[in-house]
Amino acid sequence: MGKSAEIDYINCVAEIDNVPLDDFNNYLLHKPFSDPRCGEYLMDIAQVMNLLPAPPARLLDVGVGSGWTSELFARRGYEVLGLDISPDMIELARLRAHPNLGFQVCDYETGPIPANFDAAVIYDSLHHAENEFLVIKNIFEALAPGGMLITVEPGAGHSRTADSIEVMRKYGTTEKDMPFSLQFELMQRAGFRSVRQYTRLSQLPLSSVNTSAGSLRQVRDALSLAYGSASGLTSIALAVKADAAEQPVEAPETIAGALLALSVVHDQHIHKADIA
Repeated sequence: MGKSAEIDYINCVAEIDNVPLDDFNNYLLHKPFSDPRCGEYLMDIAQVMNLLPAPPARLLDVGVGSGWTSELFARRGYEVLGLDISPDMIELARLRAHPNLGFQVCDYETGPIPANFDAAVIYDSLHHAENEFLVIKNIFEALAPGGMLITVEPGAGHSRTADSIEVMRKYGTTEKDMPFSLQFELMQRAGFRSVRQYTRLSQLPLSSVNTSAGSLRQVRDALSLAYGSASGLTSIALAVKADAAEQPVEAPETIAGALLALSVVHDQHIHKADIA
């Protein structure tokens, strides 16, 4: 089903799950606060805001659904255009009134996408694309020189989880793995000259650090998340559009190098804890 399922997602979910359409629309309109994962969503967007250029800036928000990410960016002071393939989603998103906020129905693979943006964000929607390279290439063309693209995506194994398999079976939507290694390749191919990876901090379990055991557990969890991110789990990617002469391509470190750096940091933390 693919794109047709994405276009008619609201009606499809309401019908298959036997949920009143008004109830589902109300949930979408009040997202993220209506969702059990609200805290995780807000942590993700806070991290994205810390990576974005300071407002005011022109921001393209791609695959926005009911537009909650766009609304938060607009409230931060960005001039935001949110894009989604579903007319029903855009109709809902337009209820989020803000002077800095606009929405447009757009297939991010085929475009056309408006141009001259300072930054673009893809939050949890690139893995729904049939051709993710076209999405990245279209966004590259839409960015002004020096503009950045930030993605927050699931990593390796996402398409094989029980939840993803159930979603594809029920609703016919596309679910793909989207590890950083794949994004790096596609972003470089599209023309980006600087591509960086960050751990997705919302995935870090929190431990009480007022005890030695809790502190060590927090350190181990942080190291595990860093290694997992480097190994293909969910993470945040940032790509910058720049002239090749200005900024060379940054190759990702080898896993062996990452492991060595992590082991050194881990040993230092353990040694300090033992001394204390």
